[in-house]
Amino acid sequence: MKIAIVGSGAMGCRFGSMLFESGNDVLLVDGWKDHVEAINRDGLKIIRESGTHIQRIRAAYPHEASGEVDLFIVFTKAMQTDSMVRSCQQLVGNHTRVLTLQNGLGNIETLEKYVSRNRLIAGVTTFGTELLKPGTIQALGSGNIQIMQADGKVTKEIQNITDTMNGAGMNVEISPNALISIWNKVAFNCVLNTLCTLMKNTVGAVGSYSQIEQVIADIVDEIVLVAEKENISLNKQEIINMIIHVFDPNMAGNHLPSMLQDMENGRPTEIDYLNGAIVKKAEAYQIPVPTNRLIMHLIKMMEETRSLPIPEGVH
Repeated sequence: MKIAIVGSGAMGCRFGSMLFESGNDVLLVDGWKDHVEAINRDGLKIIRESGTHIQRIRAAYPHEASGEVDLFIVFTKAMQTDSMVRSCQQLVGNHTRVLTLQNGLGNIETLEKYVSRNRLIAGVTTFGTELLKPGTIQALGSGNIQIMQADGKVTKEIQNITDTMNGAGMNVEISPNALISIWNKVAFNCVLNTLCTLMKNTVGAVGSYSQIEQVIADIVDEIVLVAEKENISLNKQEIINMIIHVFDPNMAGNHLPSMLQDMENGRPTEIDYLNGAIVKKAEAYQIPVPTNRLIMHLIKMMEETRSLPIPEGVH
């Protein structure tokens, strides 16, 4: 299968490398100059528990990528989806299927501008990966993937894609509950990404707060109400248990979420596609979501003021 990975950061490179290893024609597409050059010059370095492997896989800038592909996998940050897909839409032909495994809400709606719902696939993954430096990733354990066609149908094409990805060891399942899984992950990130960023600390540190379960419940309660209006039935306690589970250092307790890393490195965060998306949908349904609204504003305040120094002489 001819595959383009659009947004080839940590997760994009991991998925691209797995698909490449299993015999597919894979192109990594990204706009980060140092990263693209390192991959083309030295190969993609993948650090696993079993050792380090160098993979000679192609990388290209969006405007340089050419040739229609069978599968177009989007892994950009949510706020970059439209501009990235627009810059390399020459890869999308009449037969191309587009798959999003991105975080946050709104990616499906953005991608619908480029392909019809019968060619759009959405899903969620539990694979974990870190980008250590340009051209080098660390693959963290294993994971699984749930996907569904945006129109809800199970077609020969989505089955072929599933078979191809499973041939690469990706543990893919076609599931009618994929949208619920996407919302569950949104709720998870609305809690942990934002609280870790506000506290400037790890998942485990946030979990050590004596009343953290009440904080989690306040955020999740509002998300469950909004999801109901979208005809998505979420299990509040299941989400809370999923969050509490990762406070253990043996799980993700020592992890610094991507939003905190983005904040500390001066990059835009995905807040508009997490708590901000919940607020936007809640406004449309006239549902009050004060906790998510406050968190959204606090993260936006941090973004807007992070470059401002404390004036000298201020104590």
